[in-house]
Amino acid sequence: MTAVPPSPGAPPAPAPAPTPALSRADAARLVCAALAAALGEACAIALTASATWLICRASQQPPLGALMVAVVAVRAFALGRGALRYAERLWGHDATLRIMERLRGRLLTLLAPHAPYGLRAFSRGELLNRLVADADAVQDALLRVALPLLTALLVGGGVTVWSALVLPAAGWALAAGLLLACVALPLLSALTGRRTAARLSAARADLAARTVDVVEGAEDLALCGATERVARGERAASRAVARRERSAARIAAALAAAAVLVQLGTTAAVAVLAVRATGPVTAAVLTLAALATLDLATPVRTAADHLTRLTTSLHRLRALHSLRRPVPAEGGRVLPEGPLALEFTDVGVTHPGSARPALTGVGLLLAPGRRIALVGPSGSGKSTLAGLALGLLEPTTGRVALGGVPLSELAPGTLRPRLAAGLTQYHHVFAGTVREHLLLARPGADEDRLWAALARAGAADWVRGLPGGLDAEVSEDAAAFSGGERRRLGLAAALLADPAVLVLDEPTESLAPREADAVLAALLAPRPDRAVLLISHRTIGLDAADEILVLDGGRVVQRGTHAELLAAPGHYRERHRTERAAEAQRRPAHSPELAATAG
Repeated sequence: MTAVPPSPGAPPAPAPAPTPALSRADAARLVCAALAAALGEACAIALTASATWLICRASQQPPLGALMVAVVAVRAFALGRGALRYAERLWGHDATLRIMERLRGRLLTLLAPHAPYGLRAFSRGELLNRLVADADAVQDALLRVALPLLTALLVGGGVTVWSALVLPAAGWALAAGLLLACVALPLLSALTGRRTAARLSAARADLAARTVDVVEGAEDLALCGATERVARGERAASRAVARRERSAARIAAALAAAAVLVQLGTTAAVAVLAVRATGPVTAAVLTLAALATLDLATPVRTAADHLTRLTTSLHRLRALHSLRRPVPAEGGRVLPEGPLALEFTDVGVTHPGSARPALTGVGLLLAPGRRIALVGPSGSGKSTLAGLALGLLEPTTGRVALGGVPLSELAPGTLRPRLAAGLTQYHHVFAGTVREHLLLARPGADEDRLWAALARAGAADWVRGLPGGLDAEVSEDAAAFSGGERRRLGLAAALLADPAVLVLDEPTESLAPREADAVLAALLAPRPDRAVLLISHRTIGLDAADEILVLDGGRVVQRGTHAELLAAPGHYRERHRTERAAEAQRRPAHSPELAATAG
């Protein structure tokens, strides 16, 4: 659904230039955060060293003036440590949250052209896991990988050089300890955790998908008596995640114990070397400075764990980027002026991973003012054809053209403002108010237009009865509304967009027969400036359509007017007879509605 379509000859609005994921301002913030983190750790180690020197020197009872510099240094390092850590958190999180905002926007922009038909390989839970958990790994890469590694390199190297200047043997001992704690152990953690991280990520994705299915399908599962069976699968997935997490925790605990042993061993070595070669004050300063420096190994080891998970998450995010765009990313052709016809020429579609084509050899011409209906059994390819008409899906063979221009070659911003608006089988109702949901289809529409669209969809009386009317609150996916109410709300939004071609996939689904008849009559009312492609499971009321196509197995097996199809044996006539028999059971024999539909 889109805003008001432009005039036929108007060129499309240029697509906005993509915003870089890392702007110069964010790069500057990250550099400032890295410097603040390094200086903050340097202040922490300097605070430990200066406080140690002050305590040890004070025990020798020197003149007070000999301690004043150390006293001031302790205060300065303590204040600097807190201030620099605050600055590092402020700059680092500010830059990271800005980057994450653009990253998630890019991911949604990437996925939007493929929805809903191009994302069938991903469940909702799987997509949610990639957009949230995997995208968060990028945040971890900046805050928990890049900054700790840079801090350990700068501060650890600086303290090692200082220790070597005071006592070369102590410097060499500290360097060896840092190499073990900050290089060897993190590498071992990364190597051992790579397989665990991949399995854990897959297990969490499976758990997220199963949880979404259990929560959102609770009513259907209860009706089918399948709640316990599906819940068992969800619990099994939860136990699989717990097993992977316990395995990862055992590895992390073993590496943490090894890091403590390295830290204590290095500190003891520095202490022994310093006591033998220097005085007690210098030895104490070198020992505690080494102990504080080796604390840098903990965030480095954690960074290695995050880096392993980051590799898996980036691989999963790249799978989203590998999706083929159904429309060109830039450039493209402009539509000619004048009334335009939507034409399908020998169109075939085979979905990824499917051996059987969803559509084969479909051809039709949808000219302005023409009304074409599609009927057929479930799985016959009706919704796939609607996705092609909306430009949400690209044909595998043949072409779908508007005014002689293939939809896949149109310039960005041309297709849906000019053509594609309607109601898909997967229509989603967003959280907010009824008014806000309708305004998504036509921003700036006044209240009269909103009520007119609701009236044409048969939803005006229902919305007036809601607390607040147009300003009634709607929960996520309108969970408090019935299926028919959600359908009518989506239909009203589609009609409000007022496109040149209106594509409707089962607009009367979940509606009572009398309401469905009224809505269908309104949708098929003649309009010379609008073409209608209607998918319907009902044959009653389709006598107003100019042509009806019967699909079966992805092929057009019958086509003609309502009267022509009733005169020929086949699916359409049998379906119509079944509906008439059902209508006769629901309505009295003398009902004028039944008499009107008997023909």
